[in-house]
Amino acid sequence: YDRSDLIHRAINNLNRTLVEESLIVAAVSVLFLLHFRSALVAIVTLPLGILISFLVMRWLGVTANIMSLGGIAIAVGAMVDAAIVMIENMHKHLERGGDRPRWEVVREAAVQVGPPLFFSLLIITVSFLPVFSLEQQEGRLFKPLAFTKTFAMAGAALLSITLVPVLMGYLVRGRIRPQEANPVNRWLMRAYRPVIAGVLRHPVRVVAGAGVVLAATLLPWSRLGSEFMPTLAEG
Repeated sequence: YDRSDLIHRAINNLNRTLVEESLIVAAVSVLFLLHFRSALVAIVTLPLGILISFLVMRWLGVTANIMSLGGIAIAVGAMVDAAIVMIENMHKHLERGGDRPRWEVVREAAVQVGPPLFFSLLIITVSFLPVFSLEQQEGRLFKPLAFTKTFAMAGAALLSITLVPVLMGYLVRGRIRPQEANPVNRWLMRAYRPVIAGVLRHPVRVVAGAGVVLAATLLPWSRLGSEFMPTLAEG
């Protein structure tokens, strides 16, 4: 039974996911920040975080299989969150102007949001730890996914407080437009402000509505079927 073709297709899928995620990150950064070099800072964290995951996999003897590669693919979306938030915060600091040295601005921006971002990524990392308590077939199936996702998120957390601030200092340069100069940001803020003002004026109704929606999911949830593993198209 040769599963090499299936593994190769899984690797190709991971490569495609990485490219698509990089393009999305670049598009979002350019669209909202109007600065192409800022997008490069976020994009660089993706391959480096995945490389860290592969290095730890090699060190611990975790093989590249469908589930382990799937764990990396799942983590890709969250790995760039910290970089994007930190870049946006530095843009805010640069918008205020001043004659401060650039690296002082980088340090201030990173110190302001770095610790919360680091611990938020660690929380996502720790959330998969219960998977390691699985045993027998379930453990053999899902532990590789939990391992690789944990490695990738831990690598992203490390990069967010080490490499990202340095890259911001070198790449986030030139003209930084204020947030209000971006028509997309202006439209989103006009749409968001009345919504947040409305929900804050009626907090009890909002919480009650959320409770009703949660209760409405109980019936379809109780009728969901279950199976150990869905059918896998192996070609």
